[in-house]
Amino acid sequence: MMMMRLKGQSILVVEHEPSVARELEQEFTQAGAKVFAAGRLRDALYLAEYPALSAAVVNVQMGRAGESTAAVCHRLQDLGIPFMFYTKFDSTEAASTWPQAPVVAKPARSAEVAEAVAGLLPHAFPAPDRLQ
Repeated sequence: MMMMRLKGQSILVVEHEPSVARELEQEFTQAGAKVFAAGRLRDALYLAEYPALSAAVVNVQMGRAGESTAAVCHRLQDLGIPFMFYTKFDSTEAASTWPQAPVVAKPARSAEVAEAVAGLLPHAFPAPDRLQ
């Protein structure tokens, strides 16, 4: 069922660790989803504007400086794009700000993250283009 729900979807992965981003990208691609990966905040904010984005996986912090991804989450929320957190950082504040966003703690199997994303999607069909 998870594979059906992800097929044809567009997933944004906001992750600063290249190996984690590649693993997630591979999992989503195998499930038939199109993946947009952002390793920097400015890239994530840019990619969040993709009109057919279905859902997102967001790390709570990015890079060694520990930059918050709150701006990305706010933008996704404004656009009505469901998202979840995949992080090793303390997610207490993020979970209280966005209680609708599931949290999967690192490390976890990429299939577990994909299942959480599939649970965000309302149906098994590709998301409609938000521009129409």
